[in-house]
Amino acid sequence: MKKNLMTVITMVLCLVNLILSAVVVFAVVPEINNVNSLIAKVAEAIELDVKTGSDADGASTVGVENQYLYKVNSGESMNINLKDNGDGKDHVAVVKVTVTMNKTSEKYATFGPDSENAGNYDDVYKSYVIQEISQYTIDDFKANNSLGQDEIRDDLNGYFGDSSFILSVSYSELMYQ
Repeated sequence: MKKNLMTVITMVLCLVNLILSAVVVFAVVPEINNVNSLIAKVAEAIELDVKTGSDADGASTVGVENQYLYKVNSGESMNINLKDNGDGKDHVAVVKVTVTMNKTSEKYATFGPDSENAGNYDDVYKSYVIQEISQYTIDDFKANNSLGQDEIRDDLNGYFGDSSFILSVSYSELMYQ
């Protein structure tokens, strides 16, 4: 009698499992597909925004062979006073800056490192770097080491009158105290 009762309970549990599996297949799976579709649409929208940002800075659309890495201040470190954070101490950033130029830009022939006026623009790069970095506190840099890079790039592109000339600005070395 016990074996028959166990068999009946096992069969009932198998039947309940089969019914719940059918519910999952016919009720939950379509909802999951709807959620996946929504996620795909959101990802597509984000991807479009990311492409817009990449095209704006240009680095992803210009091949490496058409990029020139210009070392500001001849690759030497620059000491820049940081904004006061209220702790009563003076803080300084020591930074080496690299500017990535687009060799295919019309402005490269005029303002690039191979132009006859190339040395005249190093002070312009330094000026924009100092102007941007000096408005941040040491706490700002502790939270985000890439502060100001996009702003420097945009300012330089505005100065040269070509949004595709300067592709990016990066800090190859950043120390603060």
